[in-house]
Amino acid sequence: MAAYSIPDSPKKYKTEYSRFKGVDFSSNPTQIDDKRGAAGTVNLISDSGGFPEKRKGWRRLQECEAPVNGLYRGTIKGKEYFLVHGGTKLYQWTDNSITQLKTGLKNARGTAFSMNNKIYVLTGAEYLVFDGKTVKNVTDEAYVPTTTIANKPTGGGTAFEDVNLLSPKRKNEFSGDGSTKTYQLDTTDIDSITEVKVNDEVWASSKYSMDKAKGQVTFTEAPPRPAVTGADNVTITFSKAVDGYVDKITKCTIAAIYGGKSQDRVFLAGNPDQPDTDWHCESNDPTYFSDLSYATIGADGAPIMGYCSISDSQAVFKADNRSDTTIYFRGYTITDKSVQFPVRRGATGAGAVAKQGFAYLLDDPLFLSRSGVFSLTTNNLTAMQAVRNRSFYVDAQLTKEANLENAVSVAWNGYYVLCVNGKCYILDGNQNLSYKPQSYGDYVYECYYWDNLPAVAFLEYHGALYFGTADGKICRLNTDIDGMQAYSDGGTKDEDGRIVGGRAIVAEWHTKADDDGDFMTYKTMVKRGSGVMLKPYTRSSVIVYARTDRDFGRKIRESLMDIFDFWDIDFSRFSFLTNDSPQVVPFNSKVKKYKTLQLIVRNEGLDEAFGVFGLIKRYTIGTSVR
Repeated sequence: MAAYSIPDSPKKYKTEYSRFKGVDFSSNPTQIDDKRGAAGTVNLISDSGGFPEKRKGWRRLQECEAPVNGLYRGTIKGKEYFLVHGGTKLYQWTDNSITQLKTGLKNARGTAFSMNNKIYVLTGAEYLVFDGKTVKNVTDEAYVPTTTIANKPTGGGTAFEDVNLLSPKRKNEFSGDGSTKTYQLDTTDIDSITEVKVNDEVWASSKYSMDKAKGQVTFTEAPPRPAVTGADNVTITFSKAVDGYVDKITKCTIAAIYGGKSQDRVFLAGNPDQPDTDWHCESNDPTYFSDLSYATIGADGAPIMGYCSISDSQAVFKADNRSDTTIYFRGYTITDKSVQFPVRRGATGAGAVAKQGFAYLLDDPLFLSRSGVFSLTTNNLTAMQAVRNRSFYVDAQLTKEANLENAVSVAWNGYYVLCVNGKCYILDGNQNLSYKPQSYGDYVYECYYWDNLPAVAFLEYHGALYFGTADGKICRLNTDIDGMQAYSDGGTKDEDGRIVGGRAIVAEWHTKADDDGDFMTYKTMVKRGSGVMLKPYTRSSVIVYARTDRDFGRKIRESLMDIFDFWDIDFSRFSFLTNDSPQVVPFNSKVKKYKTLQLIVRNEGLDEAFGVFGLIKRYTIGTSVR
């Protein structure tokens, strides 16, 4: 009787993709780490354990004149206020209402800051102040400086305060002698006399006349001597506008507060007429900018782009001109008479490209350059400040985006979110940094990438993320909504509090294009033993694609993964599954003769969540590549 031998089954091998981190768009898809998503990974974010899950969607709250130029908030006497600069108008808004405050503004990006229980807004042409009820031009209530004191009627007093760029008004104080009628002001060619006080009594204009050209006031009756010998008892307030003074401040679009020991000042920059110059206010008063309190930063003329505070210094970031220092440091010294803000050279390297690209991720000051997102750090060897790349994993794609100067950023829940052209590049401060020698020998953040988030302005408030759009919408990320309704983009809330009119969010995780350690042999993924483990949700589904070196990908599996929820029943996709354990979806498909294989898991369902724990691929090894 003939004997038959049964050949052994081909040996099966396993590749596992798990313990996921972020994405890697900067390495070749065949060379990235197994733990990172390749180019094409989109609309995922790390969960509390670091695994990728589908981002929540966003909804429309309010609509204003387009575009949204800025979203601002501030606290006034313990109450929070929210403002939006939309088109040519300024509004006050909440999630549920919007009210117009002022119109006729410059339609351009600006900035805002809070100080002294007021919110100050700069549009690039106007400087406004909101007190919780009304909006005014700061010039209408700007501080009036006393420029000289201890004047004799003939002049020659002691210089006291500098001229205010925001106000044409000035005060001169004199000590009357009881006989002199003509008083000489400290300047000539004045515009008008605003007020005259003698012994704190306002004198009518019929009691004096003026010579504008000479800067003289002549009284019909000589003011008396003061009750206290040598004291000033005559105060003349006059107006003298200097061409271009107000514009130095109102044309600014960058603001930062810096100082110390109750000496906070607001520093302003971004004036296109003097792009390398900034100005600071006096003595914690943002209505008073001395005509001498300015600094030209660097000698190259490159514009100032933004600020950040480093310990007790202020870092001033400039655009990259490839020839000079890009970061300067400002300190402060306090004397009995004044506060000085000396500036010194800092770091040379990547310059800033976007005025709205600055944010602190935890304690890491980040800014956008044309080479990626950078941080200002301290060199471990020299203890000198240096700039270091933080966004290596997405730089290959980020740096190719058009109009990087229009990018906007925000720090939100441990993430640095940068948006340009409706795409978000996210640096994750919740995971450990990775060492990457290619990134100038420093550590970089894990990164993620989103699309379909059309932000042109950001606002973070107590963990909520708001953004404005180019078409005048004020929107909010749905992190405040539980359940599957949070997973759609562009919807609104109806009267019952449900999200309606939203669009599905497409989320994908792409593994590396894996040659399984041997690009010179053909492999075959077997039909049994390969699959994906997914996070459980009330509503979820998955589509799995396999992409080889021979094709652009084909669908190998599609599955619903709902969990029964008595409070959320959809009979068109009824599920008896009640266990909230991770869901395993086997591929049950063979992929023959590949040199490299990339697995793609995708969710495209409306109002569906999605998360990936891991993938396992089992394969056999075939013949050599010829």
